[in-house]
Amino acid sequence: MRRLVAAFFAAVLLASPTALAEGKHYADPAAAAKVCKSPVVWVNPNSGVYHLPGSRYYGTTKDGFYMCQKAAEAAGNRQAEGH
Repeated sequence: MRRLVAAFFAAVLLASPTALAEGKHYADPAAAAKVCKSPVVWVNPNSGVYHLPGSRYYGTTKDGFYMCQKAAEAAGNRQAEGH
């Protein structure tokens, strides 16, 4: 049974390289934009909040990284209030 489950997940991951790329963290928004189908957001891992481009804290918090919006939400982050 474990082999069947492992084979299923391997097939899903191999079939969707974009999904893998969208889940990565990036230091540069241009690198993230090359693979993201959703907007590139700035994620603050300490607060679990992400900021949209053009917002006050986009790319400016002490800790953080760029990520695809859909992947950030899938990882449990939420959009900052006021966007």
